Amino acid sequence: MKRKLLLTIGTCVLGGGLILAVRAVEHYVEPRSDPAEILPDGAMLSIEADNFSDLLHAWNTSAEKRAWIAGSNYQEFSRSRLFTRLEQAQKEFAQAATVDPDGAMLESVAGGQSCLAIYDIGKMEFVYVTRMEAGRIQALPLWQARGKFERRNEAGSDFYLRKDEASGRQAVFAARDGWLILATRDDLIAGVLDRMAGKVDHNLANEAWYAEALKQAGARGELRMALNLTRLVPSPYFRSYWVQRNITEMKQYAAAVSDLRREGNVYREERVLVRRDASRDPVLADARPLLQLAPDDATLAIAEVATDREELLQNLREDLLELHPQQVEERNQTAPQAANQVNAGSASQLDVMIDQAPMVEARDDVDQPLRALLQAADPVRVLRCYTTAVSKDSVFVGINAAAVMEARAAWSEASVRQALTAALAPATTVGKLGAGWQQRTGPAGAYLALDGPVNLYLKVDGSRLFLASDAHLLESLLARAQMSATSSGENQTYVALYRNDRGRSDYLRLMRQLDRAGAHGEGGNSNSPAFFSANIGSLSSAFARLESEQVEERDQGARVLQTVTYRWKD
Repeated sequence: MKRKLLLTIGTCVLGGGLILAVRAVEHYVEPRSDPAEILPDGAMLSIEADNFSDLLHAWNTSAEKRAWIAGSNYQEFSRSRLFTRLEQAQKEFAQAATVDPDGAMLESVAGGQSCLAIYDIGKMEFVYVTRMEAGRIQALPLWQARGKFERRNEAGSDFYLRKDEASGRQAVFAARDGWLILATRDDLIAGVLDRMAGKVDHNLANEAWYAEALKQAGARGELRMALNLTRLVPSPYFRSYWVQRNITEMKQYAAAVSDLRREGNVYREERVLVRRDASRDPVLADARPLLQLAPDDATLAIAEVATDREELLQNLREDLLELHPQQVEERNQTAPQAANQVNAGSASQLDVMIDQAPMVEARDDVDQPLRALLQAADPVRVLRCYTTAVSKDSVFVGINAAAVMEARAAWSEASVRQALTAALAPATTVGKLGAGWQQRTGPAGAYLALDGPVNLYLKVDGSRLFLASDAHLLESLLARAQMSATSSGENQTYVALYRNDRGRSDYLRLMRQLDRAGAHGEGGNSNSPAFFSANIGSLSSAFARLESEQVEERDQGARVLQTVTYRWKD
């Protein structure tokens, strides 16, 4: 789901936590209520917590952290370039601060209301402020080592600076008005002290992107992340490490805010994405009624307002119109022979002209009839859902897929069959033999089944077109379609539900099969764990307690609202 912007704020806190460390205090007066008001402007992102100490303690004592640290995913991450860069920054900071900013040090400097603002993600330059009592600050190892630091003064407050000459990394700390302050640049900490003293009016809180983003957001959660996407997206570091790989999609947004709230076994992340183009019209359609068609055994279901015909066509091709290995096994078909490979240096190549471009055989666009069908019907809402299936001999695990497309106009069954037959031509026999359609009847009525090497079942019901790779899945969709659906009343343009408790075991089994299938491939790294079953599998196992995840999106034109709900088992 490339278009989903999964802004995992917990990951950002941990990443920043690898290089956070310490600071000190001298004065204690009534502190200001909003840390953004004392931070310099120009930040690329900020992370605020109402009680950072409690959140950090909850993560450090969680079963999920213990499982992740012990798993292959963390082992592989610890060998990554990103981890190496963070580790290098940590060591450089330790050299400058004379104190190792490890997990224990991070816990010691985690106070109550806190904020981390990052000003350069490549150089990892930041300023961190947290509320902390004077006695606790004076007991910090960094405060005890202040005699090794250069003492300076800004706006009537002392701060302490030490520089590692080899790397140029600075460690700077200070304290004022009940805030403990740590920074990686002297001008950043001086900027905080100036704003505390009232000498400077402009700050992070009144910076245009930040103020507009918070104006669009709701009440602050336990943890809040604000992103200046205008500066982040062009950054080569963001482009390299942003896991979603959807930079083109991100360019339309100027800023984003994400708030995390915890309510018992339910964690809710509420996001606001502010578009650059504030005049963009809202999407007035609701995808939720289609999500209600997904059967209870569906592991993943996605309902969205259809806007991109080519993306819709690509999804149909990948999910339903390709011949999958388990289909070959189930039909006991002989796998096609590999194309003959000719050595470029063999004698048979002596008569090949190297100064002329080779002739390329013209091929028909087999998707054109399907593309024209989509254009004529004009789908407005689409549902995709997936179930897992274990073969009868318990050897293979497959994934069954289905799609329901609700269009403005009624679908023509004859046109649908013709377009699908053309699109399936590469997977059918010569001359389109075996690509006929047979009628079947189930509890929810009649439907058509493809008589060919690709498992495909279809039903046309007025403005709704049902397609599935499994007969039981199609029948389940048709049965639920007979039930009344309710609208959310909120124009939810995207709704997705993943049931981790139902699909995890089958997915892990499938991952083991994928790794076994690729065990004899070339170029593998014997020192790395198996990618699917060990690396990704261990990450899945670390979050085995996660019951489900649901994503809801409302495109309101000038802004996009997203809500991600995580439900955990007791």
